[in-house]
Amino acid sequence: MTSEQLGRLITLLNSLIAAIAAFFANPSDANRLALLNLFTQLLNLLNELAPSPEGNFLKQLIQSIINLLQSPNPDLGQLLSLLQQFYSALAPFFFSLIIDPASLQLLLNLLTQLIGATPGGGATGPTGPTGPGGGATGPTGPTGDTGLAGATGPTGATGLAGATGPTGATGLAGATGPTGATGLTGATGATGATGGGAIIPFASGTTPALLVNAALANTGTLLGFGFSQPGIAPGVGGTLTILPGVVGDYAFVAPRDGIITSLAGFFSATAALAPLAPVQIQMQIFIAPAASNTFTPVAPPLLLTPALPAIAIGTTATGIQAYNVPVVAGDKILVYVSLTGASPIAAVAGFVSAGLNIV
Repeated sequence: MTSEQLGRLITLLNSLIAAIAAFFANPSDANRLALLNLFTQLLNLLNELAPSPEGNFLKQLIQSIINLLQSPNPDLGQLLSLLQQFYSALAPFFFSLIIDPASLQLLLNLLTQLIGATPGGGATGPTGPTGPGGGATGPTGPTGDTGLAGATGPTGATGLAGATGPTGATGLAGATGPTGATGLTGATGATGATGGGAIIPFASGTTPALLVNAALANTGTLLGFGFSQPGIAPGVGGTLTILPGVVGDYAFVAPRDGIITSLAGFFSATAALAPLAPVQIQMQIFIAPAASNTFTPVAPPLLLTPALPAIAIGTTATGIQAYNVPVVAGDKILVYVSLTGASPIAAVAGFVSAGLNIV
């Protein structure tokens, strides 16, 4: 992207902030046509850039918004839904651009203002209770030691001494005495301690995770094994439905029954930010049955500390929390990273890693 194209993009985003707020305050024909003209200019700008998966997806969403705004009486509910998808797609597109860090931060700040200028939706409902679980039985202890050997049989009586004669040939070896009775079996040893379990690592890789909190578009990142997928938002009831071909597979499959006993997490900022109030990062475990692509949150989220009142590049937050979450063989397990609902409107970028223990 050239500096001239970057300047046009910044100007269009600033104009959209005012135009979107004006249209929802007064959906007149003049305000509709002004908004339609800005989205048309944005689509023309994107068509000048080199093709990319992020840019192609963003252009499809903009074309859908243009088609809706061409109607004299567009459905405002449908427009709000398309704008939510548009905001979620903007962040990955910004990260795909080859621009300096200051320009990237400016674009993220404009995204936050766009979200704030758009009417919002209702709050997320509370997390459901954690299911019951129990500890696994330890392995059987080792077999006791073998008992002592029985006593040797008695020696026979000595014969009478004969006359001394010539030395005779060496006699044959005598028969071996009978084996003694086997001793009693020793007591069973104590039950061994439960094993420490297996550790599953997660990391966002070289692409920073993007966490957005706003009244309309609360999105986070699916954490994989050296990769991550930003722009993901839970649906109704807090579930995540992963559609093949739309979002990659970031879950791992449990090969046996077990218990998730703990989750640890780490965050390191890659972009500076001055939020209106402290923001806090959270990690949530989601599980789906073997034959399902719908994942459900199964435990309270892990809150990384400290909450961040100001973020510089390299700012960190960490945390670890014990759990008692049962899994069965075939369950699929995801880790999802986002900002807490109590955080202010913000777009936070950084590298994220985690470790999950199963016994």
